[in-house]
Parts: sequence; C-alpha cells; structure tokens
Amino acid sequence: MNTKTISFQSLFLFGILASVTLIALAGCSMSHSQAKEQAVGTVIAGTTPAERATALTALMTSTLNLNESQQTRVAALNMDYSTRFSILVASTNPNLDKKAEFMRLSADKEAKLKGMLSDSQIQAYDANKADLLDTYRLM
Repeated sequence: MNTKTISFQSLFLFGILASVTLIALAGCSMSHSQAKEQAVGTVIAGTTPAERATALTALMTSTLNLNESQQTRVAALNMDYSTRFSILVASTNPNLDKKAEFMRLSADKEAKLKGMLSDSQIQAYDANKADLLDTYRLM
C-alpha cells in the first residue's frame, strides 16, 4: 500500500469512528438526522479541506477511472468545495440554514462534476454516488 492509501484509510476510519461515537452519544436527545449533521460537522472541523479533497479525489480517480486532465480539474473542484464546506460548518450566523446551504452547495458541485465526466463515468458516479457521498461526509 502506498502512503495515500494508508492516509485515506486512516482518515476514513477516523470519520466512521467519530460519526458512530457522536450518534451513540446523542442517544435520545436529538434525532438521527441532527446527530448525523453534528457528526459531519465534527469530522469536517477535524480535518483540513486539503485532506478531504485529496482523499475524495483519490477515491473518485479509482472509482470513476479519471484521466490526468480530469484528476486535475476534479481535485480543484474538490478543494474548492471542501473549503466552502469548512466555512459553512464554522459559521456562527444564526440565520443560516446550514443543512439547506450544504444541500445547495452539494447540488452545485455535482452539476459541475458531471460536466467534467464522460457518459460512462457519470453512470459510474450515479451507481456509486451514495458511497462517494457517505465517504466524503465522513472525512
């Protein structure tokens, strides 16, 4: 295994453990949805945008068979949105609906991503979307 694979696996395992721990600690005091949002926020706050973008780009490269040009563009897109998600999580604006904004940013990112992919890669993305998104949310 190379260093990127080990780093990605460590980051992924950290995300899973943090999420499970937070959901378990949340117990009955909050809904599953609220606990999941809190877990996502904790993981995002505990990693840098560059760590998340690098791990997601590596996963997308292998899952979608990205060529070098696509890897460069997808890496830039992942970095941009990882930064945006970090800013969103850190926001203390009480008038901001973080969940709605996260959904809007996610939809915007997906539209841009699909513009970078071939038809067969879009099919692979759609087939693996749940895993890719869950992995990202846990990073």
